[in-house]
Amino acid sequence: MTPALLVTLEASKQDPALQARGDRKVLVTEIRPDTEQESVAVLWHAPAPPAKCPVVVMRDTELAIFTERAKQTRHCHKIGTEIYTLLEGEMTMEVAGELYTLSPGDTLMVKTGVWHEVKRDSRFLCQVVTVNCAGAKDRHES
Repeated sequence: MTPALLVTLEASKQDPALQARGDRKVLVTEIRPDTEQESVAVLWHAPAPPAKCPVVVMRDTELAIFTERAKQTRHCHKIGTEIYTLLEGEMTMEVAGELYTLSPGDTLMVKTGVWHEVKRDSRFLCQVVTVNCAGAKDRHES
């Protein structure tokens, strides 16, 4: 187990998963054995397919990096709180019926139980941290 994981912006931007499906998790609540493995290096590098992605496991917390290519649906979390930070581009989010436009460096926190959706109407690179995360079973779609 490594003492830390450094995911650079440049390494994220070169990730084939972001080019193909638009998202990548690097901090997970539990490993998906078919696609992920515990990281053994501090400096993160995107795996070349079909290699497994190096991740860090942390109870109740997840971190994902995503683009406008990622599947986006309106959803809420009954337990988790999501913290979105825009890295590049411009991104619009609908939160509880209101639209918010984020610029690079902006952070938007969506509280537990609040319906929200990332709009895919522009190019962007974003990271989202989910705290008090109960994994996939906590996400509810409308």
